[in-house]
Formats: sequence, structure tokens, C-alpha cells
Amino acid sequence: MTQVTALWRGEVPLAKTGWFYGILGLLLLVTPITLLSGLGLAHGAKPLLLTLSAATLLYAPFIAVAIWRSAGNYRGKFAWRLLAKGSVLFVALQVAVGLGLG
Repeated sequence: MTQVTALWRGEVPLAKTGWFYGILGLLLLVTPITLLSGLGLAHGAKPLLLTLSAATLLYAPFIAVAIWRSAGNYRGKFAWRLLAKGSVLFVALQVAVGLGLG
């Protein structure tokens, strides 16, 4: 089984899924977009920005499902499971509001 399949099924430990793949993975995608845009270099880097944006649009829902499922499989303290699922819902709400759907 590949790591991608294990993530999708929620079989990767919650801490690794949330912190490594969730936080670090998204930071690696979003930080260059933010820096290029903030420094006014977005126009010259359109292909890179489009690629990173597309990757983020695919990765974010995938990792949200992975975190949700991993939290469901977590057998430690209930609070960690609740916080993980709550953070997924919170980010989804932020995205919805940001898109004007909320």
C-alpha cells in the first residue's frame, strides 16, 4: 500500500497526518504563492503560481479528508480527535466565507 493510499484511508497516525502532511505540506505550497504575490513578482511567475495554486486546490481537500479519517481512527485522548476534526471544519468554513458562500 502506498503512503497516499494510507493517508486517504486515515491509516497514518494523526500527529504525522496533521502536522507533517497537513501543516508542513500546505505551507510548502502556499508560502511561495504568498511570497511571490507579496513581493509583486506574481506577473512574472504566472506559470509557477498557476501550478502551485492547482496543486493546492487538489492537495487541500485530499489532506482534509486524510486528517478527518485519521482522527476517526485515533485511539488516544478524545480531545485530540475532536481538535483535529474541529480544525478541518474551521478551515472549511474559512474557505467558504472567503469564497463568498458563507
